[in-house]
Amino acid sequence: MIQIKYKIDGAGWAIGKIGNGTKKTKFSISYLHDSLKELAESAIEIQEKDFKSVVFMDEPGEHVLILNKKDETKIEYELRWYEDWWSWNLIDENNFKLVFKGQTTVPKYVNQVRNVLNGIMTELGPKEYRKKWVEHDFPIAEYEKLK
Repeated sequence: MIQIKYKIDGAGWAIGKIGNGTKKTKFSISYLHDSLKELAESAIEIQEKDFKSVVFMDEPGEHVLILNKKDETKIEYELRWYEDWWSWNLIDENNFKLVFKGQTTVPKYVNQVRNVLNGIMTELGPKEYRKKWVEHDFPIAEYEKLK
């Protein structure tokens, strides 16, 4: 099981929540990385690929969601916390704290991401999202593929 929430929270910031049914964590997401688009891409690509990661950059540090597809329907995932920006090579890939891990299915993961995108589209729409997110557009092409 995986639960994903993502809410735009002012100019250039979002609040993310990820849970595995037993544990959950809440974290800030900075506009410095296009996390929403990467999240949307992960839901599309994990259907065909065996590995995907999603970066949720904070200032400083970042959470990284690692997805490993085990077969056609199962995904093992883990949420990692890096004290600095691993995605920018400022910290070693193995220097992380494991927040939690779990298992889910490909359809459940895709549904969670679809729900995130639907929520932001309903609440803000692409124009308001762009105003608040500053650096990146709403991932409309990915949204359309996941609809």
